[in-house]
Amino acid sequence: MQQHHGDMAAGTLPTGLATGLATGSPSPPPGTEPLDTSDAAAPPSPRHLSSLSIAVKMLVCVVSFSLVVTLFQAAGELYVDYRRNLTAIQGHFDEIGHSSLDVIATSLWNVDVEQLQTILNGLLRLPDMQSLVVTETGDFASNLVVRAGTSSSKSILFRDYPIYLPQDGASRQIGTLRAEASLDGVYRRLTDTAVATLAGQALKTFLVTLFLLLLYHHMVGRHLSSISRWLSRYDLSDRRPALALPGKPARRRDELDGLVDSLNDMTSRLTGAYRALAEANARMEQDIVARFQAEREVVRLNEILEQRVEQRTRELEAANEELAAFAYSVSHDLRAPLRRIEGFGQILASDYSADLDDRARHFIDRMCAGAKDMADMIDSFLKLSRSTRGELTIERLDLSAMADDVVGRLREKNPGREVEVTIDPDLSVEGDRRLIGVVLENLFENAWKYTRKTSSASIRFGRGNGKERDHFAIRDNGAGFDMAHAKRLFAPFVRLHRSEDFEGTGVGLTTVQRIVARHGGRVWAEAAIGSGATFHFTCWEKGRS
Repeated sequence: MQQHHGDMAAGTLPTGLATGLATGSPSPPPGTEPLDTSDAAAPPSPRHLSSLSIAVKMLVCVVSFSLVVTLFQAAGELYVDYRRNLTAIQGHFDEIGHSSLDVIATSLWNVDVEQLQTILNGLLRLPDMQSLVVTETGDFASNLVVRAGTSSSKSILFRDYPIYLPQDGASRQIGTLRAEASLDGVYRRLTDTAVATLAGQALKTFLVTLFLLLLYHHMVGRHLSSISRWLSRYDLSDRRPALALPGKPARRRDELDGLVDSLNDMTSRLTGAYRALAEANARMEQDIVARFQAEREVVRLNEILEQRVEQRTRELEAANEELAAFAYSVSHDLRAPLRRIEGFGQILASDYSADLDDRARHFIDRMCAGAKDMADMIDSFLKLSRSTRGELTIERLDLSAMADDVVGRLREKNPGREVEVTIDPDLSVEGDRRLIGVVLENLFENAWKYTRKTSSASIRFGRGNGKERDHFAIRDNGAGFDMAHAKRLFAPFVRLHRSEDFEGTGVGLTTVQRIVARHGGRVWAEAAIGSGATFHFTCWEKGRS
């Protein structure tokens, strides 16, 4: 036996019911008006909900939640009822196939139309059955068709039964039976169930909501209103009695009592803070008056200080001018007698050497050497004086090129010396060209001088290994010095070697230190006796101001 379906399958929802379940309620049968619940169930829009009272918000939330639960519950019940009705209709179809096909086959073979009509009319009394049609098939001149009921609904279930007649031990199909069941009754019963369920749930929701609102007003709402009124009239400067909830038994403490205690404690602290603030304001007013007086005194002292600074500045400028004039005078006034001493000494050494013994010639040589040393000291003194005076002209300097020039001049003065000099490329710094030139000249002259007694003399100029950006170092493998005397190295006219071993005045490193200081840096040395020395200097360690 085969089972066929018309507009729908027996195991699926019909179109009308499926749509009704998707929206929360089944579609009403044709000819009935839908239940309009939009005004009663739709909650207020979110932009108005925030301005409502707590009671109304509770009402909206409870009704909305109850409505959602009701709709899901109703949808579940309707689905179960719908499946139960479909199962019942399928049972009727099975009952027809098991109990009536043999009788219908006999009546159809005997062409007993009256009997067929009687059988079909009896089957038509089954619930929800609306139409049965028997159609004769086979090799006959005309086919017989017997009907009971009419098909008047689009929502139907049907099943086709083949009618067989046993003959000679075989079965021969002599016709078909189509049974159609209408779903209109199912929809009506589902609609009645949905209306009854929604009405009952709506009444229950209304009663529960009303009870909750009354309970909320009695236990919470009226006390919150009392708290709100008390807080609206609260004044920090006015002593008012503590907050208490009227009509609330004191022995039954709950969250509201905790809130009242917290508010009373908070207002008490606020009152204390207000009084402390008032006292602090009074003290602050006194402090402000005292501060105004102190500011006036500071202004007066600043004026006096500015006058004294201006006076000291004028005195310092005058002293610098006098010092410059003194240095100029010393350099010129001392050079003239030194030149005379040196000149007369040379005359004695050249013109009267035959008349002098060795001791006299030795004294004359020492006199000329002393005059030359004195001239060198005057030159060094002038360089030291110029290093601390005058404005700086800052520009980007190519230290590599400047060092090459210094080394070139040293090689011209000492053509017989073989010194390996290494200068790193692209060394540059911002500084005063004249003063930075003096720094390089003094440091290279030192390295050149103290490598004189080294067999394979070498000098290297490059960047230092510190964190400063403008950090440079000049290294040599010369005589070096004892680091125990490093603190005295940059003092003026101090020398760590004997004049007989290495000439000098002891002013060069002092000049270097002052020039580097004017360029925002520092200079220091690392050395060991017999292992050479490294002189480091930096510029603008804290940035240019």
